[in-house]
Amino acid sequence: MRFIIPSIKNLITGFLAVVMVAWPREYLKGLLAHKLGDPTPKKAGRLTFNPFVHLDPIGTVSFVLFEFGWSRPVPIRYWKLRRGKKDLLKISLLGPFISVCLFLFFGVLAREFPEGSFGRFFLLKVAKYNLTYALFSLFPIPPLDGSKILVALLPEKYTGWYVKYEVYGILFLLALLVLWIMPLVMNPFVEVINDLVDAIVR
Repeated sequence: MRFIIPSIKNLITGFLAVVMVAWPREYLKGLLAHKLGDPTPKKAGRLTFNPFVHLDPIGTVSFVLFEFGWSRPVPIRYWKLRRGKKDLLKISLLGPFISVCLFLFFGVLAREFPEGSFGRFFLLKVAKYNLTYALFSLFPIPPLDGSKILVALLPEKYTGWYVKYEVYGILFLLALLVLWIMPLVMNPFVEVINDLVDAIVR
């Protein structure tokens, strides 16, 4: 079971890494939704480079302690998008795609720093968090992207029921953390991701 009692170094780098994970992903998702006809992200103040509006407190703490977590989701009303669920699917898939791209970028960038340096340590953490989030966000649990992908693929007659209970998703995630279920599920993936990032850097 991976549980880290963070040092000051881990607290600082972990928080900064979450910032580097969350704001590009959520900003670009909000921007795409806006371009596709939904004014909700702009009205909610999410089309901003201010990283703190994109952070979820519980998701950030989970990242620092367990090396996986989530950001504050951009509010999207799929019925306001020009092509409805088809556009929602594009926006939802954009999140994991951005995270994979950032994983590759920061993983390769870390190779330019000497082993044992602070820069390498920090960039590796950003790369790991991004790949972990790309995987974790595919779980069909609100508010993760996987839940939006499921909504986009569900027949219309089931969509209303699913959206109705979407508000309880964050409470469900919190319960999984408190009961230690989600760390148990994610720990093998985190270990594989650590090995993969190390292999890329080498």
